[in-house]
Amino acid sequence: MAVENGKADYGIVPLENFYNGEVRETLDSLTECSQTKIIEEKVMTIVHCLGTLKNSKEIKKILSKDQALEQCSKYICENYPNVKTIATSSTAEAVENIKEKAMTDAGAIASEEALKSSGFNILDKDICPKNKTRFIVLSRKISEKTGDDKTFLVIHPPIDKSGILYNCLKTFSDSDINLELIQSRPNREKGYYFYIELSGHKEDERVTKAIEKLQEYLDPKEEYPNTIKILGSYPNSHWKE
Repeated sequence: MAVENGKADYGIVPLENFYNGEVRETLDSLTECSQTKIIEEKVMTIVHCLGTLKNSKEIKKILSKDQALEQCSKYICENYPNVKTIATSSTAEAVENIKEKAMTDAGAIASEEALKSSGFNILDKDICPKNKTRFIVLSRKISEKTGDDKTFLVIHPPIDKSGILYNCLKTFSDSDINLELIQSRPNREKGYYFYIELSGHKEDERVTKAIEKLQEYLDPKEEYPNTIKILGSYPNSHWKE
């Protein structure tokens, strides 16, 4: 929202994780924005560690960001099946809470750097192996074509009817456009938003024509705004490779 309101030139937010999929808050926020676009994607290897205060006793609760708790759920179930998990706004806040409140019965899942800088003992490292998160760079600017790009868009069908999702996907298939991601989110009413990431820049001719064809199918009389909303076009980082 800082980028949307002009308070920041750029923003970096997580979009997708190898273990627990899309970051719902990011999808919802992007849908609400009108000026902010995705201009780049970056992948980071996320190494989660478990740490406690040096005078810690038995671990009865584990604090961390909700996504981190989800990513490490298998480890927690196997090693600490009876602990209470507590979600915080960030992994760093989990460490700060335990330190400030001198919680000797709690552990924090965070980066090794964050744990060590607060004087924590590291009990276990890399508790969610091969963990990667894709981040996106946001701006009010537009990313230029590179010849190897992707476009992220959200489709909000104004009327629910049989075969609507099939026909949306078929439009891209008929245009020989590869889809790399498909997600759905409730629109808080009776319908859904469909998020699609496709190969190609929004200014590529076949992408432009496919979106125009889809727009005509979904809203032939142009009665509904934001039936299709492009959230950004950006260079393809091939992050899954």
